[in-house]
Amino acid sequence: MKIATWNVNSVRARLEILLNYLKANPLDVIALQELKVVDEQFPYEPFKELGYNVAVNGQKAYNGVAILSKLPFTEIKRDVIESDREKRTIQAEVSGIKILNVYFPHGGLKGEERFFFKLEFYKMLENYIKRNLLEEDKFVLLGDFNVARAEIDVWDPELLRGTIGFMDEERKAIEGIFELGLIDSLRVFHESEKIFTWWDYRASSFRKNEGMRIDYILVSSALKETLKNAFVDLTPRKLQGTSDHTPVIAELT
Repeated sequence: MKIATWNVNSVRARLEILLNYLKANPLDVIALQELKVVDEQFPYEPFKELGYNVAVNGQKAYNGVAILSKLPFTEIKRDVIESDREKRTIQAEVSGIKILNVYFPHGGLKGEERFFFKLEFYKMLENYIKRNLLEEDKFVLLGDFNVARAEIDVWDPELLRGTIGFMDEERKAIEGIFELGLIDSLRVFHESEKIFTWWDYRASSFRKNEGMRIDYILVSSALKETLKNAFVDLTPRKLQGTSDHTPVIAELT
């Protein structure tokens, strides 16, 4: 099973890029974030024509998540944690694997309301996983975490230290999720490489590779032995009019 996560930064604005990518790179499951569209206006048909089942939890202009699967869903859950009516989570079961797609809050400067909301969101997600014993199941947590876990995950840790996405408090919060025993699939295969998943649109950041790794695919220990590869595909980020994120892909047997 080939699983991907991609913050598309508006599914309708990137629709052609996304469809072309899926035609050239068949995926069994892809989790999308930042749809910026309500459920009723999501472009279901083009994905169905490619053979995907579609589960959406959308929101106008902001947020929104979806899971597309060529395999049937046996369970779909939306809004699995309280997030002040922000559409940030969707969970589906595919071939006995529970897949939770999350678009974490961007947050705010230290001390601001959105800063505390982001930290609370991490804790709520951690508690949800523990309460449902997902870490003991066949479980994949993936999405845009909006934080770089370690210094290797940013292009310049000294310059970015204390900025949104690389604050000590955010990094500590994400560790609470990893401490449940979830495995960072990319680091299994790329232990010490500087690999990024997001680059600012400004200042030629992608050309200069001044990015951050803020998109993750985590798997439970029950899936560790099935994990055969994980990588970041830079190809879509090179295109005109694309998202500022690029796909992360994990392959399970």
